[in-house]
Amino acid sequence: MLEFFIEGTRSRTNKIVAPKYGFLSFLTNCFFDREISDLTIVPITINYMRTLEGETFPLELVGADKVKETLGRIFKAVQILKMSFGSIYMDFCDPITADEHLRLMNS
Repeated sequence: MLEFFIEGTRSRTNKIVAPKYGFLSFLTNCFFDREISDLTIVPITINYMRTLEGETFPLELVGADKVKETLGRIFKAVQILKMSFGSIYMDFCDPITADEHLRLMNS
């Protein structure tokens, strides 16, 4: 099982970002080159009630610089991770198999 974000990273703006097909291309090439027998993709959305960046992100939206990651911030993160961040909501879509998708396209 592999996980990747089609936009290349988590979306920080809730706007649709142009997809980056590099990793997906690598996987589909393995399928078309018969290096793997099938490829199953399960689209998932992950939504958080509260994120680690919840306090700094609104400032970024109005033009402030993104807070740089530093060693001190990593140590501070240990304390932050003890806080409650609410619920995480995950929506799993129907799996898509490359083999089945090709059969449907060719019928």
